[in-house]
Amino acid sequence: MTMQPDARGAIDYELVFRSGPGGLVVTDSENSIIEVNDRLLLWSGFAREDLIGTSFARLLPPADRILFSARILPLLHLEGEVMDMSLTLLGKDRTARAAHMSAARLSRAPEDADPDSSAASQNLFVFVPRRERSADEENMIRAIMQAERSDALRREAELDLEQAAHYDALTSLFNRSGLLTRIIELADDLPPLSEFSTFVLGLDHFRVVNGSLGRAGGDQVLRAVAERLMTLSAVGFLAARVGDDEFVVVGRTHPRGVAFAETILESISAPILVDELEIVVTASLGASVARLDSSERIQPASIAETQMRQATTAMYEAKASGRNRWKLFSSVIDDSTIDEIRLLGEIRAALADDQFRLDYQPQLDLATGELHGYEALLRWDHPDRGVIGPAGFIAVTEKSGLINQMGAWACRTAIEQCALLNREPDARPVTVSINVSARQLGDPRLAEMVGALVRDNRLDPALITLEITETGLITDSPRAHRNLELLHEQGVRLAIDDFGTGHAGFAYLKDFPVDELKIDGSFVAGLGVSVEDTAIVTSCIDVAHALGMRVVAEGVETRAQLDRLAELGCDLIQGYLYSKPLHRDAMQSFMSEP
Repeated sequence: MTMQPDARGAIDYELVFRSGPGGLVVTDSENSIIEVNDRLLLWSGFAREDLIGTSFARLLPPADRILFSARILPLLHLEGEVMDMSLTLLGKDRTARAAHMSAARLSRAPEDADPDSSAASQNLFVFVPRRERSADEENMIRAIMQAERSDALRREAELDLEQAAHYDALTSLFNRSGLLTRIIELADDLPPLSEFSTFVLGLDHFRVVNGSLGRAGGDQVLRAVAERLMTLSAVGFLAARVGDDEFVVVGRTHPRGVAFAETILESISAPILVDELEIVVTASLGASVARLDSSERIQPASIAETQMRQATTAMYEAKASGRNRWKLFSSVIDDSTIDEIRLLGEIRAALADDQFRLDYQPQLDLATGELHGYEALLRWDHPDRGVIGPAGFIAVTEKSGLINQMGAWACRTAIEQCALLNREPDARPVTVSINVSARQLGDPRLAEMVGALVRDNRLDPALITLEITETGLITDSPRAHRNLELLHEQGVRLAIDDFGTGHAGFAYLKDFPVDELKIDGSFVAGLGVSVEDTAIVTSCIDVAHALGMRVVAEGVETRAQLDRLAELGCDLIQGYLYSKPLHRDAMQSFMSEP
């Protein structure tokens, strides 16, 4: 409705706008302030130039900004006006002022409409002092804010779940699932007949690193290795951690081909600083190369799994070849894996058919020149290949887990033979040594089984010696440590076999209940020939005696070696100079010889 002036004169609309009793704000379609009246300025403390061109939202606290965007603007757009809303107006000094607000879209009469005018997109907001906000409005604000917080928490939880499902928590690399998912995503981007390489690397002797530095130090090493592998993303490779100390690197075949493995190994072997201590770790690496054609690209996950399996096979081949090197997967390696499976089946059949036996190599007491005891040595009477020594089957037996069954049989057979050798009460006591693998040492039933066999055969436990490899000694398995303690408490003697060929070192000896140290025959062979070997044998004897241990020298084959060992104070010797391993039927006659 158009207002008409009365007889006293025309209405001054600008004066009405500027001096009206309520605070007035005009905004454009973007909610930027284009005009305010004097009452609004007086009430808020702002100057006109402070507000013109700024966002209307600056006059509102955060909660009211939510109400403004979620309710007021939609109503203003749909209905053209908003009535009776309670808001808080922020002054220039940031003081909150309770306000009652109404708003309307500005429009012209149809006959006055100007297509080029922006008035139709302007809004007028009227503020007057107000009552407190209603409970419904407070509830709406709380509900909207809670909904936004819940949505943010939901998005954060989804990100956390994705991170846990696809990434390794320690290193932030992909895990196996995340790597396969990423490979599937990238498969469609590979052109036909593309070659890609898969590298699987395992850190060498990482168990020793953990044992020396502790779990926290080991984790630092793993993170350092991961950071170095992450740099390979610059040349288009993906990296993942798929096991405790195993990593996978996958990508388009590098211009250097699989020889790129050398670059990876060099990167890993660079010194790592752990708690101000510089250490060097190495890795063994297996490589596999595949070519994708159009038919194969529909199953990238299957191809990736095959590549990882083949590269893992090659990695173990690299470890068996001396570590700190790489091997390319080939059908020859695959054939060796098949041979391993075939051999495992033959071992199972041999255990069922009693094809295994123990031979016994005598040990001489250097102080008395008399027989001290025997070491039980495992042999396999293969029906087609004849007699096979432990080197031909022990590694496969350990990997398969059959070593516990085979070890239990060896313990029972050797202990029964020891009881038979010592059945005469007036005879000189004869000991028997039995080899125990690292995996068998972790069997929770080992100490109980050995103790029961000794008691059942009414045998002095000190006549039984269990020989443990250095790998078994430095294992971080709590069960293995407990087995050593229980066996020692029962009176069974413990020996470290082939000392000097593994990774234990003298520092380990004082931490375990070891009674006997056996010097490997490779060092004995160098006595009087190699200065280094002679020094090692001398050190082993001196340190062992200082720790209260008896020393056994293996592989003694010459009189010169025997004399030198006697001069150094070695306690026991065994080797072909004294006797080859004997079948059990020959033991009694050997013992009766002068």
